[in-house]
Amino acid sequence: MSVVELGPIVKTVLVRRSADDAFRIFTEEISAWWPMRTHTRARTASGEVTARVSIEARVGGRVFETLADGRELEWGEVSAYEPGAVFAMIWRMGRPAAQFTDVSVRFEPLEAEACRVTLTHANWQRLGAEGEQQRKGYDNGWIAVFEQGFGGYAGLKG
Repeated sequence: MSVVELGPIVKTVLVRRSADDAFRIFTEEISAWWPMRTHTRARTASGEVTARVSIEARVGGRVFETLADGRELEWGEVSAYEPGAVFAMIWRMGRPAAQFTDVSVRFEPLEAEACRVTLTHANWQRLGAEGEQQRKGYDNGWIAVFEQGFGGYAGLKG
């Protein structure tokens, strides 16, 4: 049986914000821009309502959603937290450890009030037979979440 190498998903937006401000919006204002009605664990699993998404601002911190009834569903763990430069997390989404993927977001200053933000979601081969299908779904999902949600909220440039 041959192993199919699945490349990372890479999405890039240019926003009218400094790298520091874009990082803050991505990490601290995630509930304002994340499409919680369509792209959460609760919505995917059972149609429940997500009240907010949170990132604990430190390496080892949790990334999770809080449901309207107060229950929390884990998304992942922060693996890099460098304000204005890089945010990364181990993307768990309720999977066993051998199937975790990795999400990183880099913030590159272009000018005083503009930056390039690049999201990379990698290691799809860890999902085994599901990898190709999951990658296709997330490739579309990151358009709604990152390009439209974050990019639209942060202020797309040009």
